[in-house]
Amino acid sequence: MKATMNLGMYLGLLNKEGKLLLRRREETESIIPGVSFRGNWELPGGAVEETPAEKVRYDYPIQEAVREVAEEVGISVSLAGMPPVFLAFFKGPKGYDLAGVTPLITAEEPTRGETVWVSPSELKALAQEFISETDAKKQGLKEAKGLLGGWGKRMCCLALVALSHSPNPEFAKQAQEMLKEIQKGW
Repeated sequence: MKATMNLGMYLGLLNKEGKLLLRRREETESIIPGVSFRGNWELPGGAVEETPAEKVRYDYPIQEAVREVAEEVGISVSLAGMPPVFLAFFKGPKGYDLAGVTPLITAEEPTRGETVWVSPSELKALAQEFISETDAKKQGLKEAKGLLGGWGKRMCCLALVALSHSPNPEFAKQAQEMLKEIQKGW
């Protein structure tokens, strides 16, 4: 039996102050049928698209993340070779899926979409207020809130991994402590 899974690749863009860039999701579709996360915050990047090419380069998932980041937030980055990728498995609607994040320090500012730079404590606050667009509509709210998935979920863990590589030592330490807190519940 051959294992197939969705792959999401994200860049954990960190500014010189050590904060992490999040984007407000504009897309209504998601890997969960009938559930929209439009309006939630997430890392820039996304699903690695299938290619008709018979051969792909080893860095194909990274280059897909770079392409997505340019499209979503207007930041152009160049990643050569095989940069570090931190992976998280999660249960999707059709089986186990995989997501990865590559931390990267950038001096560029976003030029597209709605974005925010966050510290670990700001990320936690966003994660704790998560409500999907689908649930917001059911509750009579105008829009989605918070970090996609909520506290301790895939996007939160990927964001904290990126923040654990922050050039701000205090942010890096806070992110590592938060990850340890989350891992106790696994």
